[in-house]
Amino acid sequence: MTMTPSNDTTLALKLPEGAVFEDLKLRRCAQDAIDLDMDLVERICQLNGWDFAKVQANPGPVVSSILSVWYKQHLAEGGQPDATMEALRQQPTAH
Repeated sequence: MTMTPSNDTTLALKLPEGAVFEDLKLRRCAQDAIDLDMDLVERICQLNGWDFAKVQANPGPVVSSILSVWYKQHLAEGGQPDATMEALRQQPTAH
């Protein structure tokens, strides 16, 4: 069964073997925009059975899920806080 990505941080996320959160190369490129390694996002999508073309068309929900789930796991495993991710976590979300 293929899971649909969501903002649920309990999502079981398959990651490329040996990949670490820093491999995403997350950075802010504008006041309300981020940049990250989309080749790695594509690999994550493939591993999880998600259609990367659809993700490219509307990356927000899937990228948010990948970031939140992976970052939570990264911290739980003793990883160092990421300044960009911490800033994003402090931002109020627009609904």
